Amino acid sequence: MKLKKDWTREHLEKHYIGKMTATTIPVNISISGKQKILDMSQLEIILREAEVIAQEECYCRKKMGNCNDPMDGCLSLDKEALDAIEKDGAKRITVEEALSAMKRTYDAGFVHMAYVYDGKDKPEIICSCCRCCCHSLSAALRFGYSDHVFYSEKIASQDNSLCDNCGACVDRCQFEARKMDKEELLFEPEKCAGCGLCLLDCPTEAITIVERERIGS
Repeated sequence: MKLKKDWTREHLEKHYIGKMTATTIPVNISISGKQKILDMSQLEIILREAEVIAQEECYCRKKMGNCNDPMDGCLSLDKEALDAIEKDGAKRITVEEALSAMKRTYDAGFVHMAYVYDGKDKPEIICSCCRCCCHSLSAALRFGYSDHVFYSEKIASQDNSLCDNCGACVDRCQFEARKMDKEELLFEPEKCAGCGLCLLDCPTEAITIVERERIGS
């Protein structure tokens, strides 16, 4: 994929790598007929524990310009939120407004990640990330920084007996854990971050999100 702009290794190492970790926030989808129910329970817990939530346009997508819709999926919490409101003109929003924004970005195919800065014990930034603009996903995919940046307790589990090799999940996967080889779907679990994006368009419910230690046990 040819991008308009991308982060340099030097910029990523100076400003991001080593200063933060990103916890992938998984989502679970249950499908009954045409009804799709989004359960973002972990994300909701983080948001409801925050005293202040602020919303801004996505810095990465605004700077890189490789994709742009939706732009309102970047949230800051508590002290970071107060700083963003005062210094950057961020909008203070409610938990319900924040969850609505996260649902919108999930449907658009973005990964929800909670960033924890070095020396902090709770996330203060939640972003809706894409591989073509986000500094963290760009670092992981282009330069092999996954072990330095990402942490996830969840992983996708693939039931090959249900999979019909339609490939609907391939484009949804930001981590390139899924690809088509001729007419067969190949899943590489070691690349999976357990975000749950692949669930949304799976017509046979062949994918579930499970605790990471369950794979291979």
